[in-house]
Amino acid sequence: MRLIRKLTIRKTGMYILAGILSWCPNVMQGQSGNILGEHAEFHFRTKILDSECKPLIAKNETPADVTIEKISLAPGSDFFALSDLVNMPMRLSPNESVSLGYICFRPTIAEKEYKSTVKIEFAPAGHPADGTVNLYAKSFGDPVVANVPPTSPGAIISFDPATIKNGTLLSMVGKDEEFFRSFTFKNVSSKTITVSSFDFQKQDARFDVSSVEPGGGLPIDVAPGESFTVRIAYHSVERTPSFNTLLIYTEDSKEPVRYDVRGLQMPLAQMDWNKHNGTATSQGK
Repeated sequence: MRLIRKLTIRKTGMYILAGILSWCPNVMQGQSGNILGEHAEFHFRTKILDSECKPLIAKNETPADVTIEKISLAPGSDFFALSDLVNMPMRLSPNESVSLGYICFRPTIAEKEYKSTVKIEFAPAGHPADGTVNLYAKSFGDPVVANVPPTSPGAIISFDPATIKNGTLLSMVGKDEEFFRSFTFKNVSSKTITVSSFDFQKQDARFDVSSVEPGGGLPIDVAPGESFTVRIAYHSVERTPSFNTLLIYTEDSKEPVRYDVRGLQMPLAQMDWNKHNGTATSQGK
């Protein structure tokens, strides 16, 4: 019987998606302004306090050199920012592609839509023209999570395989992606109980039994009125609750004693350092 299962934690970082801005020749005299290609829009859907960045990749599809003079954000582009821009001016030869930098979106207010533009000034064949890239973004926050308080440290949980088939809820709440909580079970029966093994009903690698006291191993004999402590590890992959059922097997019953377990990595909005609204400022060059 394995008390500790191996877990591979998938960490998610900043999302990187590609878009291409294509300059094509304007063959009709008298037309002016925007000569961007078909990928002239960027769409974001981003969780508050996370950052989503997309690279600006320019490709010169004209038969002549194109010089990019300047890239800038429209005034008042809250929560958008240009990052890691190349030095300007930048000259592109025919069919040449270059990464100009990143356009990033980092919202602090949930359930809101944003619009802005990136202005690209360039000079094809000596005739300056302006290009505009439209930005559309929507923010979202953590889902509403029921306020279930954690099981109090030091709480004594009744244990008796003869009379208790479904025990009390074991609630785990923490700030980290991986945290541990200990639960103490007291033998409330009139006879000694031999605990033989532990398991979880769902094998989803969210919960693990990391240790058992006293003795550190199994089986353990628990006399009437005595207790044993189970230390459970919770591995979070998102800031929403996970549920499972701890199964405690004994030599005194064919069926395990069941305790529902709830694990929650605290939502960012509930962190002490984040209980205020921030303001982001756009940056352009």
